[in-house]
Amino acid sequence: MHHVTKVHFGPLLSEVRTKVESKRPLLRYLVDRREGLKNTSPKELLFSDFSCLHSPFSLPDIEDAVSLLLSFAKSNKKILLYGDRDSDGVSSTCLLAFFLKSHPEFLTANLEVMVSSESDPYGLCKEAVSKIKKAKPDLLVTLDFGSSQADEIDSLTALGIQVIVLDHHEVPVRIPKNCALVNPRRTDSEYPEKKICTAALSFKLVSAILFRTSKEWNQLYTKTVTNEDGTKEVLYFRNGIKLSKDQLDLIQNPRENPSKMENQIPIGEKNSESASIELSSALPFPEEFSTNIPLDDERKLFFYQCNKIPEFFEQLEEETDLAGIGTITDMMPLVGENRHFVKLALTSLTKLYVGDKKRKGLKELLKELKLNPHGITTKDLGWSIGPVINAAGRMGKTEEAVNLLLSENELEAKTRAKLLLSINEERKERTKRNMDRVERYFARKPERTTHDAIYCYEPDMEPGVSGIVATRMVDTYKKPSIFIAPDNGDARGSVRSYGQENVLTLLESLSEHFLHFGGHPEAGGFSISIDQIPKLEAALYEKAKLWLAEDEERPKEHLINTDFTVLPEEMGEKLLKEWKDLEPFGQGNPDIKLGIRNAKAIHLTPLSGGKHVRFHIIGSGSLKYMIWNKGEEFQTFMSNHGSFDLVGSLEENFYQGRSTLQFIVEWFGKAES
Repeated sequence: MHHVTKVHFGPLLSEVRTKVESKRPLLRYLVDRREGLKNTSPKELLFSDFSCLHSPFSLPDIEDAVSLLLSFAKSNKKILLYGDRDSDGVSSTCLLAFFLKSHPEFLTANLEVMVSSESDPYGLCKEAVSKIKKAKPDLLVTLDFGSSQADEIDSLTALGIQVIVLDHHEVPVRIPKNCALVNPRRTDSEYPEKKICTAALSFKLVSAILFRTSKEWNQLYTKTVTNEDGTKEVLYFRNGIKLSKDQLDLIQNPRENPSKMENQIPIGEKNSESASIELSSALPFPEEFSTNIPLDDERKLFFYQCNKIPEFFEQLEEETDLAGIGTITDMMPLVGENRHFVKLALTSLTKLYVGDKKRKGLKELLKELKLNPHGITTKDLGWSIGPVINAAGRMGKTEEAVNLLLSENELEAKTRAKLLLSINEERKERTKRNMDRVERYFARKPERTTHDAIYCYEPDMEPGVSGIVATRMVDTYKKPSIFIAPDNGDARGSVRSYGQENVLTLLESLSEHFLHFGGHPEAGGFSISIDQIPKLEAALYEKAKLWLAEDEERPKEHLINTDFTVLPEEMGEKLLKEWKDLEPFGQGNPDIKLGIRNAKAIHLTPLSGGKHVRFHIIGSGSLKYMIWNKGEEFQTFMSNHGSFDLVGSLEENFYQGRSTLQFIVEWFGKAES
């Protein structure tokens, strides 16, 4: 298969079981080899509940954002939520909108929801600014964009529009004034996690609102600890945060350092915020309070306080679903808090599927997708739910995804779910047509694949699926890839990284050619005038060579590493259960990669005219092995070789009401000894 230069087969299962001292040696071996998991306590690795989550109040500007929302709702001023078109943008917008529509503090709020369409450039472009001005909000909340657009935000605040930005993209040096910028990537952020998506930030804002409207808000707690030198130290905590000396001084004398939003918050709110707090009123740290998982003092205390708030976690449970979907679809690393978000979301979605919860739209989508009602999986989020939500934005119909997720009527939700699935089918057909054109593009001039970065543009490419196509180009050629398609008189492109390289650095070096650009280190996007496209290609290859030359750790060959080497007779459900607790799998915590040596295939069945293939191998019983999109190549290989080596993953497949186990082949061939 393409561009694999070497396969490193991991140890045999018998070797690991013999050498690793543990009741669960395979799991212990895997955890110790994963950077993001190896320092996690065993109980926190195996279990997830709300105690694992950090207090939202260490996020920058979160208190200002809560105060603004509460005060503008109370005064019945217009609040506009404006989200990005992708799955994270839609999920974060709908999560916040659904909560605000149902919470007592916001029942009379003047709330409007808006999302960008596929024809708009990214973020606060001139089209978005024009729409916002036309809507005439008093308070604007942007979701999944805005961090890098200080000039545009300043132009809106100059008109008297107050702005909250919920975003997780890179933050530039200049932060806009008179704006609550809630972003964990800010250099002044003290939040323990840097890589959480905007849907997770919406969840954090919701939890902050619930806490802010409770009796636990601003309650001080104190704890005396003995240092290593024998001296005693008194610690103070507020809202789940251990306070520094400066913070203690500030809460006792708040008027000496007012909020940067003070001029925008009504007097009544200011007074409640700025009342000084006596340290003598502090309550003792709840030493006797126990949790299922060993926690640091801050998380333990915040969880204790939240437990004292009536129905706090019951209200939050349903909000985890969209936070988990955004986390998976925006490819956040599944370690730390993100891991807990996804596990909580899977539990919430499974309850939603079989129960009677508020989110009628999401429930009908689960039913239309025919997912397993006994347990929603990470694969369902990444391969079924997420792509359907994303498809609406890609096809210029983002509002259809929003309308579905905000549906509260079962009949309406069913109709909207069917519509969204039909939009996703359109997206699949468009992707297929573009991929056919991409294959012909490189077949005509195969030398195009020899450059350090792969580039593809032709005038007949169709818009809306550039990210998917760029990702498939990376999968095929094992290099960073750029795909461009015409769109509404200009063109839009997507770039995807292959390894650890930061694609934003490449885009920055080519920025003179773009109308707009932005994104993540792993995935970026841009808009460009048609007449600039030849100039972009001419500059790209030299810029890409310099860009990649600076990455000294970039691999010089495509190496596949497997976690274990497995004998055919060892394959099965019993083996899968040995690392089941390592889920959810995804970015930062990849699925377990298995290698099989000298396999022999039987009962080979071509699928879709030979494009895919299903087979068994001698020794592994009825287990099915699947190869996607390389069926003809595999059959040709089989005709020339009696045996082969395989690399892939075991997974459960739910189809037509029945769960089966299958092995998805990532690579086949003859590896060097």
